[in-house]
Order: sequence, then C-alpha cells, then structure tokens
Amino acid sequence: MTLRDAVLQLAAALVGSVGFSILFHIRGVKLAVAGLGGLLTWGSYLLLREAVPSLLAANLLAACLASAYAEVMARVLRAPATVFVTPAVISLVPGGALYNAMYCAVTGDAAGASAYGYETWNVAVGVAAGIAVTTSVCTFLTTLRRRAGR
Repeated sequence: MTLRDAVLQLAAALVGSVGFSILFHIRGVKLAVAGLGGLLTWGSYLLLREAVPSLLAANLLAACLASAYAEVMARVLRAPATVFVTPAVISLVPGGALYNAMYCAVTGDAAGASAYGYETWNVAVGVAAGIAVTTSVCTFLTTLRRRAGR
C-alpha cells in the first residue's frame, strides 16, 4: 500500500466516523474526539494487518485499541464510552464482505458465499470480542479501584 492510499483511507475513516457521530447527535469536542477515534482505529488496523497474519487477530487488536481509547475519553470528557467506541469501530464493520457474501449466496456461488461469509465472521467476531474484552477489563479495574477506596 502506498502512502497516498493510506492517507486517503485514514481521511475516509475520519470523515466516516464524524458522519456517523453526527447521526448520534454528538456535538462539540466530543465530535472531534469520536472522529479521531475512527482515524486511530483504522490506522492501527492498517498497521496490524501488515504485522499480524490473521484477519481475526488484526480486527480484535484494533477493536481493543478503539475500546480502550473510548474508555479513556469517556472518563476525560465525562460521557458514556459508547459515544466514542461506536464511531471508532464503524470503519471496521465488514460491510463489503457481508454484501459480497449475500450476493454470492443469491447468485448461487456457494464457494464465494462461504469465503466471504468466513471473512465477515472473522471480522465481526474480532470486533465484538475486542470491545467485550476491553470493556470487561476496564469495568473490573474500576470495581477494584472503588473497593480499594472504601
């Protein structure tokens, strides 16, 4: 991938995350933070995709980073983490692979539907698991900190 392609993809991730944030009525500094989350998530995915051979692992790690970013920004800006994690991971959603899987299924291409379905499954599971693991760890650490303070 060329530098130009990477910059275009990062810009698209930023714009897509900001656009998605606007749909959720996110305003002000939170809008900029949510957009930056999308850019960081896609940038980390691009780096991880080159370094990690597994599509599942690359998406899992990128989603972990997005979720950790969202948890930190939620505490800094006193907002729910969902406000930041949803726009951050929108660029990871496997829309193209899902479309291709459904297209192949409708046209009778079982091999193509299976291949694209497997890709969609890997991405979706990686994103969901990354968010779930990071959120669980943050919740656990917050609970420990509160109990230690008593």
